[in-house]
Amino acid sequence: MIKMARVYDAGSECAFESREILFDTNVWISIYGNDPSRERAVYSNFYASALSKGNTIVTCANVISELFNRMCKIEYELLFGGGEYHLLKSRRKSDEDYLERVESVRDTCLSILEDCELIVDTNDVEAIELQLNEAAKGLLDFTDAALVASCLSNDLIFVSHDRDFVHVDFDLVSANPRVLRGA
Repeated sequence: MIKMARVYDAGSECAFESREILFDTNVWISIYGNDPSRERAVYSNFYASALSKGNTIVTCANVISELFNRMCKIEYELLFGGGEYHLLKSRRKSDEDYLERVESVRDTCLSILEDCELIVDTNDVEAIELQLNEAAKGLLDFTDAALVASCLSNDLIFVSHDRDFVHVDFDLVSANPRVLRGA
């Protein structure tokens, strides 16, 4: 039997009460405005709806790490363009405009840490090996495999815009039309 996620529409009222919900990095990027797509409001509204139903929004080191790195890259490309990325290491130490943007990204991450409950995954070698094996199959990258493991071991609801998670047997909330159509 093929495993499939139980998919919920992020554009609807939150269907969960008193649960823990993990937001994927792409959702935080939408919420904090680095994503010009219309999904930004959908995920912000779902966040508010989830809180109003007594849910707890959780995060983990993997999400914060990926969020910080991706948002710094977005800010770098806004300043210098994508073709200048090879100069990042020298500029991140000395360019005042970029350093100011990195501080803003840091503040966003600190705000998320302040507003969410941090879950700590105590992965042992065996758990990491399982995640590496899952990633090697090509359906998920390593970070996503680790997030799935967190969701499954902690009984978390997962909110993501990625289609990669439709074949995971867990509760998935998304505003992605292809996920919602079951594609």
